[in-house]
Amino acid sequence: MESSIIKEVWREHPLYKQGKVALVPTEWVWKYRGADVSPRVELLDGTISDLDTLWKSLLEFGLHRPFIMRIGLKNKKFRLEAGNHLIQLFRKHGITEVPLTVQVKEECGPHVEDVMTDASHNFDAPEGFLIDTITAEYMNPKEVFPDLKNLKEVYN
Repeated sequence: MESSIIKEVWREHPLYKQGKVALVPTEWVWKYRGADVSPRVELLDGTISDLDTLWKSLLEFGLHRPFIMRIGLKNKKFRLEAGNHLIQLFRKHGITEVPLTVQVKEECGPHVEDVMTDASHNFDAPEGFLIDTITAEYMNPKEVFPDLKNLKEVYN
């Protein structure tokens, strides 16, 4: 989110402070979005709104949490679990990077009980994940996806 107009409040998130968040190119995340996600979105205060209001809220209050890409090691699937509405706005408004963490589970997809999105998308692991066992629930994307290994570090 270099030279972003969005306050990077996510840098206060515990996952960032634990080194489990990386800035990932918006276009990389865009490829794995849920295209069928609802047009309605829940704001920080719990109200349901539209994407224009979400953008105004981002400009005023900043981004508080990293996006979450969930992977399933057993079924070799992954999906953008949290950030499907935001990725649309980031791409539309020219934000080039998004803060992303990876949640590691046994299974991934719209069929599992604890989904965070109503979208039905699911993707096969691209040439495999860099991990094959769950060592932590959340990991830095550079430790999981082969094509993200060489991302620059995120500094305070």
